[in-house]
Amino acid sequence: MTTSSAQFSNQTLYGIKSGPVRYLWGGYFFFVLLSSLIGDSIILIASIKYRAFKLHKVIVVIIQHIAVCDLIVSVTYIAPRMISLFADGWILGDSLCYTYAYIKYFFNQAGILLICTMTTTKLFMVKYPLRSRTWSAKRGKLICSIAWILSLMLPIVSSVIIDASDIAFDYKSYTCDFGFTAEIWNWLAPALTAAFSVLPNCLVLATTVKLLIEAKGLAGRQRQSLKWQGIVTTVATSIVYGISVLPYAVYRILVPVMPSAQPGSFFKIHYYRVSLSFLSLNTISNIYIYSLTVSSFRKFLRSKLGLSTRMPPATTDGNYSSL
Repeated sequence: MTTSSAQFSNQTLYGIKSGPVRYLWGGYFFFVLLSSLIGDSIILIASIKYRAFKLHKVIVVIIQHIAVCDLIVSVTYIAPRMISLFADGWILGDSLCYTYAYIKYFFNQAGILLICTMTTTKLFMVKYPLRSRTWSAKRGKLICSIAWILSLMLPIVSSVIIDASDIAFDYKSYTCDFGFTAEIWNWLAPALTAAFSVLPNCLVLATTVKLLIEAKGLAGRQRQSLKWQGIVTTVATSIVYGISVLPYAVYRILVPVMPSAQPGSFFKIHYYRVSLSFLSLNTISNIYIYSLTVSSFRKFLRSKLGLSTRMPPATTDGNYSSL
């Protein structure tokens, strides 16, 4: 984030020279786009129309917000990058380039905060089951709204406070991005990264570990088998998210301590591109996670695929005893 994207706008120096490699990378993002459009649409239809998620109402609301966020990321972030790779440059016009840069940070940040919201909320439910049992879907929507509002911080700072025109097409990532050329970014970029990236990711890790500890302790105290369905869903979502961001996190940690590495080095170009590809795994994973961890959703999929003739009746009660 502290490196100016403007310096990578030279196609001759930083563009992908191999057509097959570029098409292969574009094909990967086409797979991500298609998978998200299908998978997240199924999640929304199943949860809203068929009420196929027999989980706490608040968790279901968070699941829906994550699906909406992933759908928007696919359309506004994945699709333009895929087009740029196939076209070997930005062909969508200057206006969309500027819009893309702001949208990218907004929805990617929202995705991080929604995952953080999910793990934190689930931990509270396990720790205070009686208090959380009365939570309504309205409370879940309020919690998610806070995450969306906080995600506006970087776009607002960049466009209103600093320079709205400081945007360039980056051939290293094949996306339009902020230039980060103003001197204020020398200290503001690390501060925003710590507040809106490092802190939420640390919170996701801490709450996931604490969630497992609390759940195991609760099961032991009650001398009975804890209903793990909601916990496993949350933990699996957190783990896949962690796997998707780990390569990019490694890049961000090592770049500041590798000043001798050339801008066109393997680490700063090729590894960076691989780390960006890993980030997209989080966008397409939810349909697989929920089908494996939520039995009611799995039954819904089986019924729609003709693998089962019976479906559990729909219900409007989302406050299930399962944690």
